[in-house]
Amino acid sequence: MQMTDLDLFKREWTFTRGLTLELLDSLTDVELSETPAPSLGPFWKQFRHVGRLQECYQEALNSKKIRFDYRNKRYRGGCSKNALRAYLRALDRELVQVIEGVDWNATIEWEDGMASVFQHLMRMLAHEILHHGQWILYARLMGKQLPSGWKAWGM
Repeated sequence: MQMTDLDLFKREWTFTRGLTLELLDSLTDVELSETPAPSLGPFWKQFRHVGRLQECYQEALNSKKIRFDYRNKRYRGGCSKNALRAYLRALDRELVQVIEGVDWNATIEWEDGMASVFQHLMRMLAHEILHHGQWILYARLMGKQLPSGWKAWGM
């Protein structure tokens, strides 16, 4: 049986978000509050950022237009591993509900033109993977070992 775009996205998102959560779970609240360099924000804000962006992508599935706007985003938990984990997991539950009911033939308006639902979701996935690269540097600069699952990225 051929894999659908929905199946493919769900599999890749589960893998990628799983690594995100594994890293988050490996960090203490103290480590989350640390910044690896003066010009970089604390680690916890990285996790908040991917959640906020996920909210933007999910909103666009309904509005049919992407808006990278952080006003009215839900996260209020500060530097708390438990709050960040709960936030990302809640977003993922909502994401599954939305994508299982979305019209996969619909398009989303982006500044550079229209994107299919699949393209739109793959951009969200790519954004999270981009942050994985940043987090590797964060961890290395902080002298932190990456969790075992991150061997998937050759670490």
